[in-house]
Amino acid sequence: MRPFPAQDHRPPAPASQTPPGTLALLDALEQRVGAELGALKEGVQPLLDAVREGLVALEPPGDGVLPSPQEQEKLRAKLGATLEEAEDVLEALQLAVRPGGRGGG
Repeated sequence: MRPFPAQDHRPPAPASQTPPGTLALLDALEQRVGAELGALKEGVQPLLDAVREGLVALEPPGDGVLPSPQEQEKLRAKLGATLEEAEDVLEALQLAVRPGGRGGG
């Protein structure tokens, strides 16, 4: 399927062939959380920081040394638990900011 041309009838720029990295996705998530939750973002920020640390440990920047397979398994398990906790906290904070929610009504 061809993308639609721009309003000035120029063809659109080709999409990047490489998907954004996990840290870029986390950055986008943090921006979205900040936009939606405002100051309440601080309630989930420590968990997002822990997610960032886990991602960096699993995918070290530059010439960083990858952890052993056993350590990678442990890091992934910890990262999964942190992501689940962050999801729970985000859901609770979203309820607090929604109209009619605990913090909005």
